[in-house]
Amino acid sequence: MLRSLRPFFFPFRLLAFWLLFFVVFRLWFVLWFHQDWSAENPASAWLSFWHALPLDFSFAAYLLALPVIMWQLGIAFGSRAYPFFEKSIFGVNVLIFTVFVFVFGANVFLYQEWQTPLNNRAVEYFKTPSALLDSMSLPFKLASLGIYVSFIWLTIWAYKKIVGLKIYAEKSSRWGLLAFPLSLGLLVLAIRGGTGVMPINESAVYYSPHLFDNHAATNPGWSLCHSLIETRSTVNRYAVMEDGVALKEFNTLTGAGLGSKNAAFQFFDPSDSTAHNLVFLILESHTAQVIEELGGEPGVCSNMSRLIREGILFEHIYGSGYRTDQGIISILAGYPAQPDQSIILLEDKASKLPSIPKLLKDTGYSTLFLYGGELTFANLGLWLTNQRFDKILSERDFTSAEKTQRWGVDDGILLQRTIQEINQMHPPFFATAMTLSLHPPYDVPFQSKWTANNDREKFLNSAAFVDHAIGAFFKSAEQQPWYANTIFVLVADHGASQPGGLGMDRPESRHTPLIIFGKPIVGKGRKVGVFGNHHDIPATILSLMHKAPQALAFIPWSQDLFMKVYSPGSPGAEWQKYAEGFAYYTNENGLGWATPHGKGFYEFGSKEWRIFEGKLDSVDRVNAQAYLQTLYNDFLSK
Repeated sequence: MLRSLRPFFFPFRLLAFWLLFFVVFRLWFVLWFHQDWSAENPASAWLSFWHALPLDFSFAAYLLALPVIMWQLGIAFGSRAYPFFEKSIFGVNVLIFTVFVFVFGANVFLYQEWQTPLNNRAVEYFKTPSALLDSMSLPFKLASLGIYVSFIWLTIWAYKKIVGLKIYAEKSSRWGLLAFPLSLGLLVLAIRGGTGVMPINESAVYYSPHLFDNHAATNPGWSLCHSLIETRSTVNRYAVMEDGVALKEFNTLTGAGLGSKNAAFQFFDPSDSTAHNLVFLILESHTAQVIEELGGEPGVCSNMSRLIREGILFEHIYGSGYRTDQGIISILAGYPAQPDQSIILLEDKASKLPSIPKLLKDTGYSTLFLYGGELTFANLGLWLTNQRFDKILSERDFTSAEKTQRWGVDDGILLQRTIQEINQMHPPFFATAMTLSLHPPYDVPFQSKWTANNDREKFLNSAAFVDHAIGAFFKSAEQQPWYANTIFVLVADHGASQPGGLGMDRPESRHTPLIIFGKPIVGKGRKVGVFGNHHDIPATILSLMHKAPQALAFIPWSQDLFMKVYSPGSPGAEWQKYAEGFAYYTNENGLGWATPHGKGFYEFGSKEWRIFEGKLDSVDRVNAQAYLQTLYNDFLSK
């Protein structure tokens, strides 16, 4: 009897195989990130195995579709075709789980850096594998290869035990074709997640107020495939109100507090009409967590502390994105990051963005960009080429001896080369140097007092090296004839989870330094308390350089932060204490919002707010969602 029913068993055995596959990788994920378990209820992480079932069944159904169809074809052709179809089905399944062993394994390693499940953005980075491999040590590469090969071997062994290679009855029978309508119906039902009006999505497995638990329950394969399908979607998935209402709220929000500057905001000698040079230092992964003046670890960045004492420090600046490709767009083009996309990866959209180098080039500036790594990574080189930089230097423009880190040229060498290149430029000029030393694996040619072999101390040691390189840069720059007429802007491309080991949904991990420094600035040591973002830098800096009308019209998403300050009116008053404003940040998990009154994060999956500090009232929450909805509508329309 059982033998005669054998043709009906194959889909269920294959389903059991895939469910076990998901369980094994979820176990690895939960144990690997045990430090991320909820402090209040650590056992809740184990509930992810139960709550994961809807997405696990859905994704398993996708993976079963082709093998089940092939299996039914074998039944239709008869017993002579059984050997061919058995071998073909085994080969297809081996190919499928060879891919998904890599996907599920990559999810574990990338989650440690991104704090989000694997998504379409990662696929873009895999297009430049050399850049990814550069961030890994040789032992790590070998260990990863060994783990991958071992998992493939174990998966083949488990497949043979659970599914088997013989998937047809010994005696030819086409009665098995009767299983096809039932199998197809069950597959469609499982893929959709039931008979409801709306198909299943990630929110179906969100069960906990602790984000890690929900990520443990999210099937990485399903999440990745879903994000790839949605890459070119024209639907605003973040719309929660009528577009007209969102736009009205957005206009009210971004217009609040705008006014005329008074003497309190005078940073240059009024009689000085010189066109100042402008130099940006975009610092990889720099964070307020290592800036003492921003409440960070003391003693790490003494050279930046000197610049703060002699320049202008913005105390509440947040990176809207968490990757370099998002940060550079925000800093140079004034465009906020999107939760599930990176506009730089979509060349047709990115090419429409205005930028600081474009504007300054049109007003007679010579332009330069330097980076010590590969610009093929995440489409950076293509976008920069379109920004009218006269000269772009990257890793290929340095000697092999100068490539002292796995990512490329360390910050000390890069910043000294920046001095040399600027010396050849015709003023007025705009130069941008983007660093890379504060990036895993933190293999800087430097040794500070932080010597332990853990991520925290490696990060602090690298941050100290970056600060040392910045000190050497300004020591050399002071000797140059162009120094006295140059404004310097130091800002991070994005924040970092280290050294505190924080999730990227927390505001502390997105809080970054922004320092304006230079001889032309009068009134040293000012601190600006207004809340703002990276994408506010273009309007703010161009306004300081007397190019406000062009900036406001040219870069509409960027706001002059000094226009957001409520001054008491007296030139000598402590105007920065009256700062207002807001900051937006995002990732695939949700939407972050920070104001002087509170800081919180709205999770897309659970549709709930987590408040980290102070209070965000109903107006703040509506403002945050209206901002994202309007931004994404703008993104889709480009």
